[in-house]
Amino acid sequence: MTINALAGNQSVTPLVTAIKTTATVSSAAAQQQAATTQSTAVTLGQATTSTPVYTITRPALAWESASGDLLSSKLAGNFSASGNAARFAGLGSALMERFAHNGGNYSQSVIRQTASSQADSATSLATVSRQSQLHTKADNQISLSIKTASGALVDITLGSDTDGLGVQVNVSKGTLSDADRQALAKMADGFQKAIDGLTAQPPKLDLSGLTTFDTSVLTSVDLHASLGTENTQTLDFHADASTRSVKSTGIDGTVDISVDMSKRALLGSESQQTQALNQYLKQFDSAGVRGNANDSLMTMFKDAFTALNSHYGETSTTHQSSGKEPVYFSLTKTDKNMVSGLADFTASISQTPGDKTNPMRPDEVDTFSYQVSQSSNINGTSSQDRNISQKQQSHLVASYHKSLTTGLQLNLTTDRNSQNYLYYQIDDKAESTTNIQYQKGALVSASVDQSASTSTRIQKYVKGWLESDTTTPVETSKTTDLLGKLQSAWENDKSRMSFQDYLTKHTLPDLSGLVLLESDPNQLQKSSATF
Repeated sequence: MTINALAGNQSVTPLVTAIKTTATVSSAAAQQQAATTQSTAVTLGQATTSTPVYTITRPALAWESASGDLLSSKLAGNFSASGNAARFAGLGSALMERFAHNGGNYSQSVIRQTASSQADSATSLATVSRQSQLHTKADNQISLSIKTASGALVDITLGSDTDGLGVQVNVSKGTLSDADRQALAKMADGFQKAIDGLTAQPPKLDLSGLTTFDTSVLTSVDLHASLGTENTQTLDFHADASTRSVKSTGIDGTVDISVDMSKRALLGSESQQTQALNQYLKQFDSAGVRGNANDSLMTMFKDAFTALNSHYGETSTTHQSSGKEPVYFSLTKTDKNMVSGLADFTASISQTPGDKTNPMRPDEVDTFSYQVSQSSNINGTSSQDRNISQKQQSHLVASYHKSLTTGLQLNLTTDRNSQNYLYYQIDDKAESTTNIQYQKGALVSASVDQSASTSTRIQKYVKGWLESDTTTPVETSKTTDLLGKLQSAWENDKSRMSFQDYLTKHTLPDLSGLVLLESDPNQLQKSSATF
């Protein structure tokens, strides 16, 4: 709404003597429904001239197509709101729910126009261009691409900028079956939760609803987002039967996680996976506290890691390969009892370095970088002669400033009186490597080697002068004989069955917790297993 004050020196009285309202309707040729512009002129005081004191103009709304459907109504309601969270509220789920009864294409958008542009044919062409950009190059763009097992490709886009809001559904390379449409409709809630998380302040990564699809119907899901023109938040997510990945970058930093689900023989039971996941989340928390990480960025990392390492689906698949590739076997319950149960992964979080944290010492920068991974190999010549290895590792590098006085916020300047602080530099590493070997069908060795080291350097400054500089290293390593623990449990069972029968027929002690990564040297030292 614009208000133009016009010249006039008439005396003003409380009496409204004249009100004039006009409405102008114009059509954008061959492509949209009528747009409406309203202007209201109000004259205050004695009416000695026809010139109004104020003119109030309401901008016109140009629609891509004339429609009274529910999605258009939703667009109209959201368009008047501000902020991505309100603009995109409910749109993702509405687009996906549409598949329950309709599998065709759909496109709708609304943009704000000025009244003076309605009769200009060149402006009409510009309107079409702006509507098209809302589906491809909007300031805030979210797109979901889904491939079906039958070969059809579904592209869903949501776009928003200051003066426009649009949505589009495009189905190509085939048509959707009833099973396809039902599977898509089931993803409505998961898609909307992902949108709501991305548009929240601070942003969140709620992706669990995009990993639970039936891979026999929908073969892959890709979510891309780019929000904002300054301090842009971006997201790239992919999921299919063999891989899952997410990369998110924003003002706070970058989260990058990839999960390899192709070696499904390694996947453990649901309880085993939960145990491993909880252990990793615990260590992420420890790393965040120890490295003084940004809380919202670390929360995004944990949420994404949980989503990508949950809902693996069927875990009993046996994979065979040929040629020079290693041969993968279906692991026995004994084998799975001695691995983490999670799929292999690489995960990292990198925090944006602090800008000019200490102007007196610019080389002192607040940083946080953390990497963690798991890699596994199963090889051999036959199921009777095979080797299984699994390596988990983590690395934390961080630096940050801390006030000498608890609770006092630092404000470091070039004034020496402000230079009273501790500067921390952290470098921690941890590793856990499990090796299992079979010869002629017999388990001949099984062990896990673990190590954890921390290095803490603390420099203390008082009024800008270095008062102390100490580095404290702590390191622990240990080896656990997993085969020995199984043999002890067999001997304590007092049964007359052979050790081989015990491994295949008896309920075995849970050893999977012993192989999990432990990044705290003190905890690793204390954690000797007892049965």
